[in-house]
Amino acid sequence: MAMINTEADFLRALSEHPEWKASVRAQILGEELLQLPVQFQAFVQQQQQFNDRMQEFVEQQREFNDQQRRFNDRFEARMDRIEGDISVVKGGHARSRGVDAAPAIADDLGLEYIRTVPRAELVAIARALIDADITAGDRRSFRDADLIIEAASGAEAVYVAVEMSYTADRRDFDRAERYARYLAQYTGGPAHAAVASVRNDHELQSLIDAGDIHWHQLAERDLQAA
Repeated sequence: MAMINTEADFLRALSEHPEWKASVRAQILGEELLQLPVQFQAFVQQQQQFNDRMQEFVEQQREFNDQQRRFNDRFEARMDRIEGDISVVKGGHARSRGVDAAPAIADDLGLEYIRTVPRAELVAIARALIDADITAGDRRSFRDADLIIEAASGAEAVYVAVEMSYTADRRDFDRAERYARYLAQYTGGPAHAAVASVRNDHELQSLIDAGDIHWHQLAERDLQAA
């Protein structure tokens, strides 16, 4: 049996008897440390499995988010169409009510109502404006004006261009002003601009409050379906 008195003897004995290394390692490191490589490998495998599951979850979540986004886009598009349809219906009711209110609009302006100018006459006026400095698009827009009123101030003929909306805005103001200018240019007489609506946006209301245009308020109850 080998005698071991020094570290060199010990190392030489281990070299000569490699089967002793496992026993020595167990004595020095203890069982828990010896199991660390195995445990670490198990941990690595578990972590990889977790990462794989997490990646799968992320993919599923991404697909769900995409589906939700597509659903929201379709829903918003549908709501926009519905809102647009409702706006068209409301606008149609407002225009119908505005035409009925033509005498009252003239009276608001201190004028005597004579008649609502028919579409055929608006077409004729639009054609007469061809030689004026007016674009073809603006002439077509005037031809389709919501309401043109012929009224009188004493013996003088006065025209009123009225734009009608459920909720009026600056575009209604601009169209009414432009149509009144065309009428004055065509007739050589005075013409007024007005809007008829249930309510107005902030910008238009500021113009109304400043007296820049006449507003005839339509009652919402009068726009309800019978």
